Amino acid sequence: MLRFKKKDSKELLKRVAKIHGCSVSEIREEMQYAIEEARNNDDPDKQAEFQRLFGNRTPSPEEFIYTISKKLKV
Repeated sequence: MLRFKKKDSKELLKRVAKIHGCSVSEIREEMQYAIEEARNNDDPDKQAEFQRLFGNRTPSPEEFIYTISKKLKV
């Protein structure tokens, strides 16, 4: 099983920024926007899944990566 730690999400953001030739802050902004869009999705099933994973709060990009990575089956 692949072990992913919270600190790994920060490294992942750095790598993505380098690959795309932009700053980590730009990547974080884009991810934060996508997370907000997911949180406000009109589909009740998707809203319920988001609520189950994160409750009533909006996660940071790092927390989102970490939480979702725990759900992946490799």
